[in-house]
Amino acid sequence: MTDIRHIAADSYNYKTFDAVIVGSGPSGSIVARTLAEKGCHVAVLEYGGLVSPGAMLGPHQAAYGKALTSNGPADGNPWTACCVGGGMRFYNAITFRYRQADLSASQYLTTDMEIDWPITLQDLEPYYLEIEHLLEISGADGFPSFPASPRGLMLSDAMQELGIRSKSIPLAIRPPGTNKGCIKCSACDELACPTDARASVLARSILDDSALPGTISVIYGCFVNRIEMRNDGRAETLECYVPLSSELIRIPVERVIVCANAIQSAALMLRSKSGHAPKGIGNESGLVGRGLSFKISGYSVGYMEPADPSSGAFAPHWGPHASVYTDEFYEHNDVPCRFGGLIYEANFPSPAANVGRVRLHYIAGEEPWSHNRVVLDEAVDQHGIPCIRFEYRNSENDRARMNFLADRADDILRHLGASRVEREPSFQGKGGSHLHGTMRAGSDPRTSVVDSRGRVHGFTNIHVMDGSVMNFAGNSNPAHTLLANARRMAMSLK
Repeated sequence: MTDIRHIAADSYNYKTFDAVIVGSGPSGSIVARTLAEKGCHVAVLEYGGLVSPGAMLGPHQAAYGKALTSNGPADGNPWTACCVGGGMRFYNAITFRYRQADLSASQYLTTDMEIDWPITLQDLEPYYLEIEHLLEISGADGFPSFPASPRGLMLSDAMQELGIRSKSIPLAIRPPGTNKGCIKCSACDELACPTDARASVLARSILDDSALPGTISVIYGCFVNRIEMRNDGRAETLECYVPLSSELIRIPVERVIVCANAIQSAALMLRSKSGHAPKGIGNESGLVGRGLSFKISGYSVGYMEPADPSSGAFAPHWGPHASVYTDEFYEHNDVPCRFGGLIYEANFPSPAANVGRVRLHYIAGEEPWSHNRVVLDEAVDQHGIPCIRFEYRNSENDRARMNFLADRADDILRHLGASRVEREPSFQGKGGSHLHGTMRAGSDPRTSVVDSRGRVHGFTNIHVMDGSVMNFAGNSNPAHTLLANARRMAMSLK
């Protein structure tokens, strides 16, 4: 059984590990599992701790540092979720596959950076299948579909009447009535599932090494500050800060695989300056941290008239965050640039907050520009570590594409019977979920930081295998693709 413990209780001989992974989120966990399947002994270092079932994201994240944003204040979120298991402990379980257009978006978008991924959808296909089986994704691999919610059915009818095709969302949640299925205990979003009906790296045993030839040791309470190298450019140790004891320790490594998220991974590389890497690891061309992408997204809320109080819109919502969507405008001639995204049901986290209101989410990948980036600020935090700062702004194309999707969402809500529709304030550039693009992948070190297998150009034992290697963020939720792509890269390691 996987050993998960605080670093203060650590008695490991780190020299016995074949690889050390930074970050225990979905990418780090699937990489650890893949290496353990190969017989490797793997250590996973995690800053955050274990999360209790039923915990909410907001209070949990309040314990961790913020990032500075373009307008100055420290109001950015440099973590999806800082904990053992990462963002999958709190996500909404939406698990779309990407499309070939997401991997070759230069046919629609043009920026000052490489946009296309150095792989094709065919390269990801076998790993998508494996992840669908591992997570028990509804409607895939023989698993039953998750039934649409009452308000999801209403939205589906409204879409169909407008000539917009609706579909069931693939969810990594066991449906009600199945073995260990969803009990609809809340409006499921930003909540650690109390029953493990919703998939996570812990609930689906991705981190469980009990049946594997290798081993996985998860060590939390440890912030990796920098990678230290030998004179020949090989990673030798990780300098780590332990907040509990306020001490710096050094952990030897044979191979280091960074899966800390697109913000933290880039910041770690920038902090790791040395004579061999004077601008930071992988930053010879000044690309580390550039191309930061959060996805352009927003919410429209329809306020319903109580003409029919028995309708689904006037009951509290219990169950998944979303159950129906449309991809009608994913690639569509009417969309600016002909490249849009998704519109889907998006219920409020509190069941009662949904009474009389119906909410839609629209989402698309933004254009990756070099001026959108992660940098290290001159200010330091209470531990003496440089603060992270986001520099980020959307392009005219981004705004036009998002406004188009927002208008279509508003049309659906009005057709549903909303007396008024309001758009929630946008928090673009604040981070949180859906982090991509700062350690870009490609064959040319002048235009990319890592190769197609995640190895940092010019370094033999330093790899990155998280969302930071995604050149275009994709027009849908990334969890499924993060797992599949990390699995693909880890399979290539010898």
